[in-house]
Amino acid sequence: MHYQALNNSPHHVSHSFGLRAKRVLDRNPALRLAVLGLLNGAASLMLLSPAITLSSASLSAIWLYNHINGPLDWFFTEALCALALVSGWVAIQQYLTRPRQSEGVHLEEQDCPELFSMLERRTSHFDTPAPDLVILTDEARLSIRQVPHTVIPFGHKSILAIGAPLLFFLSRDLFRLALAGAVAAHARKQHGLRGWIIRRCEDWPQVIEALQNRPSLFARLFLPVLQRLDSLNHLLGQEMRAELQQDAGQWVAEHTDEQQAEQLLAAQILTGLFLQRQYWPMVMKAADRCPSPVVKPFSHFELLLGKTLNRDTANRWLLQAQTSNNDNREVRDMLAGLRLERLTWSGLPETPAINGLVPGNVLKALDRAWQIRIQSEWDEHHARFQHDLKRFNQLRQQHAEQVLHGEPAMRYVELAEQLVDMDELAEICQSVCESNRNDPALNFSCGRRLIESGRARTGCQALQRAAELDQSLAHRAHAMINEQNCAWLNKPPEEHKAQA
Repeated sequence: MHYQALNNSPHHVSHSFGLRAKRVLDRNPALRLAVLGLLNGAASLMLLSPAITLSSASLSAIWLYNHINGPLDWFFTEALCALALVSGWVAIQQYLTRPRQSEGVHLEEQDCPELFSMLERRTSHFDTPAPDLVILTDEARLSIRQVPHTVIPFGHKSILAIGAPLLFFLSRDLFRLALAGAVAAHARKQHGLRGWIIRRCEDWPQVIEALQNRPSLFARLFLPVLQRLDSLNHLLGQEMRAELQQDAGQWVAEHTDEQQAEQLLAAQILTGLFLQRQYWPMVMKAADRCPSPVVKPFSHFELLLGKTLNRDTANRWLLQAQTSNNDNREVRDMLAGLRLERLTWSGLPETPAINGLVPGNVLKALDRAWQIRIQSEWDEHHARFQHDLKRFNQLRQQHAEQVLHGEPAMRYVELAEQLVDMDELAEICQSVCESNRNDPALNFSCGRRLIESGRARTGCQALQRAAELDQSLAHRAHAMINEQNCAWLNKPPEEHKAQA
């Protein structure tokens, strides 16, 4: 025991030292900024080491070759030449490793003159260079990104990325505000030690991804160090990242009224929620039957948006985003930073910003680019669906001929939930449940699905059987039964009790 304690003591001491150091840095923002500056500066110089080593070794070898006095000088000359060759090979690998460029459709000034006019006025106002590239993406945000030309993060290309879906949620005035906020946040990053550290922290994930995608000697040498640096930046720069996320919104809040700032933030958050929860799952549903992506998600976005999203659903999503404990901490931090209590969405604009700013042929080009990019995922989804459909038909036939039990029955229910409508799912669950009354797992699974499909009485009976057969399921089963009887559901409590 004493020997084990001695062996564990160095790890314990280092862990305790790390915790104390983090507490000191958390209490002292200036010291934390200095530490981040030193770490990122050292890493930037480290990436120059192959070129520096190549130059130093080459010049030293040339000088030594001209001053050879014996065998030992020849040995050092050959060693320097070998070092120069290795460092040169590493430098070539470093030069050929390029970070991935942002995906999207390039916008030209002749196609979108009003958009570029807005951008020119705002970059002139903030006295910052105009972005090198303007692209239209399939994302839900508007931002100016900096992409390093190489894995040496000293030369960058600035890219204004405009999410096409966001333009359907914003009016022209709100888009002007969003663009001004993005340019203001970008201009702030160009000045001071804080801005330099933020730019370096944004570079490292792109450099790491480039090294991971191109294995080489350079990657093996530098990737572990850069990954460790990125984790330290993530640990020490949490407050700085939170401030960065609020920079654009903070500028908007200071230069407009509270209602417009609230509507802009609500539209930005809601765009991401709509894409994640409803739009992309609906689009990918077409991959079930269609073997190739023929969907045009952006040309038809406005039509589908008007038919699939209503104000009640949108405000419920926003409320969930503001009250979630773990998943949406960034949203709550943004609300606190902008001194907003809660967000409500007033509805889609009468004339979305997309009209007049981006021509239809650009949206069609974005459709084609998305279809090419999604092809592999689409093929995988289609093949998986066809496999599941074939397996479901086999299990359905087997269940009709001979009742399924155990794992095949559970798989039959799971596939039915994915492939059939609610009424047919309820029939399948009821049939499986009646045939497996002594299986707690099947009773629990089928009972939950029966309640969701509207057959509350049968579902609660199955959950009750599951609770009686397996005590480990009792707590969850009774919670579902009680929830079914709660008054906040759409039906009266008396009806729930009768169904239960």
